[in-house]
Amino acid sequence: MRFTTVNRRSFGFFAAFAALATAAASGENAAPPAFERKTLEEHIRYLASDELAGRGNGGSGLDDAGLYIRKSFEVLGLEPVGEGGTYLQTFRVTTGQELGRHTGALLRTPDGVRTLEYGRDFEPLSLSPSGEVEAPVTFAGYGVTAPEHDYDDYASVEVRGRIVLLLRYAPEVLGEQGWHATFVRKAQNAASHGALAVLVVNGPRHHREDKVVPFSLDVGAGETASIPMVHLKREHADALLRASGRSLLELQSGIDEDLKPRSFAIEGVEMALTVDVRRATATVANILGYLPANGPGLGRRREHIVIGAHYDHLGLGEKGSRDRRSRGLVHNGADDNASGVAGVLELARVFSLEANRPRGILFAAFAGEELGLRGSYHYTNHPTLPLKDAVTMINLDMIGRLRHDVLYLGGIDRLPQLQGWIESRLKEEGLALSGRFTADEASDHAPFISAGVPSLFFFTGLHGDYHKPTDDLQFINFEGMERVLRAGYRVSSDLLRGQERPSLVAVERDAEPYRKKAAAYFGIGVDTGFDGEGVRFAYVAHDGPAARAGLEAGDVLLEIDGRAIGSSDRASSIIQQRHPGETVNVKIRRKDQILEVKVRLSNWP
Repeated sequence: MRFTTVNRRSFGFFAAFAALATAAASGENAAPPAFERKTLEEHIRYLASDELAGRGNGGSGLDDAGLYIRKSFEVLGLEPVGEGGTYLQTFRVTTGQELGRHTGALLRTPDGVRTLEYGRDFEPLSLSPSGEVEAPVTFAGYGVTAPEHDYDDYASVEVRGRIVLLLRYAPEVLGEQGWHATFVRKAQNAASHGALAVLVVNGPRHHREDKVVPFSLDVGAGETASIPMVHLKREHADALLRASGRSLLELQSGIDEDLKPRSFAIEGVEMALTVDVRRATATVANILGYLPANGPGLGRRREHIVIGAHYDHLGLGEKGSRDRRSRGLVHNGADDNASGVAGVLELARVFSLEANRPRGILFAAFAGEELGLRGSYHYTNHPTLPLKDAVTMINLDMIGRLRHDVLYLGGIDRLPQLQGWIESRLKEEGLALSGRFTADEASDHAPFISAGVPSLFFFTGLHGDYHKPTDDLQFINFEGMERVLRAGYRVSSDLLRGQERPSLVAVERDAEPYRKKAAAYFGIGVDTGFDGEGVRFAYVAHDGPAARAGLEAGDVLLEIDGRAIGSSDRASSIIQQRHPGETVNVKIRRKDQILEVKVRLSNWP
């Protein structure tokens, strides 16, 4: 990985900027060519048609979209760089899952035997595999091994052949919502220490209410654990601990106060657990086409840039729809992300006509993005071209709703040495760079950044049709989309020709603001195109605090606790000062009505 830490005023800044500025000023990178609006419209019209049924992963509509992209690559003369001389890189994804009737559990304690029912007493987590386990139980704190903090819940206990009982999240100093706190990491760490299964429980210090995570909620970003993992109601966890004269509150308080593990084997208790998961899987494919370097100066011909977009969407909206009333209806995904795919195809057409490309270009259409970036992770884990030769990745996701001349650019915070140059290239198209976007946003650039490849995510913002059936062709801003693509061309062309390769910068997040951000959850998405008074909700998360308070997509937030809300940053700042369980007084406008409601904040799901 090519991570470096630099001062933003260092020589590296000026060297990289000068190299790219030289390329930008040369005759090799004159004004961008014309993008064909009619072609863009034809691409989106087909990809977002009812015929393709929402391009859901595992559906025939996704296959048809993939065939369309492959034929387009063939017409453009791109070389196939998938499997076996084809454009396809196939992989398996889970498209659906349900719990079987054999799921259940028994607790054996000195007080007797308890029969537990899933849905009432516990809930298997979505990443849990099927399995049957009968074993004694060990309390292992938060299940965290963090040598960087000299902390290890497993240091003093042997859990091989046992079931571990773990507190949800992590101590504050380790980041309550950080990597160590995730269900995925807890399962991995427990399995690496030889545990047979994991019981997760809501700690009383973090949760006044003891609500378990439903099996239907994807908590593993498409990953599957190697051992069974369930979310246990607190009363049953306390019943397990009672045999040792301990309580969850006492144990959690002790760990949080002095950051010393309190792990121990619980004597005299056993659990028999059966998890019966039925999963539906399907084979999907990334579509990969390569445009090799050409013309003079081929010393860098093995190096390449990646220009990609995901081509899957939500199908009929059975999972992931922001409008529960519309499940079963076609979610066409014109902006998300037929617009990005159309952009990739047009950039491929334009670059294929150029006579001098010192580096190659990999054009990629990813499947499985809506299931947790499965396609882009599959590519970075199994690259068909060496990742060490990937200079930069350009990701186009939702580029069809430009408003107020503002472009969001994820990943720019990891490339501060290029920001001035990029802003100048956007300015040539009359675009302003939003400063409220980071490399942490969830799209297909993220796996490339994790793999050490500098990446930029072009995005025109959320809107009220996001993940709804109303994300249709008639709402695409084609004039704005052309401007975004011309800016993308300018940036890509400079990177194609620049002498220096950009380097990623490790961004150090301020731990205290991050902790506050993680502490309280409101459960809304902001419509970035709204320019009226207040902040309009693009969506309201299902079963989140806002939804439980009766708030709806389209509502406009005016005040929180009597404080006027003029921007999403203002709203975030207020919420970040609150903690889970606290209640805020909210004033909203719904059509022509002003409503006041109370919203009880929660932990992040």
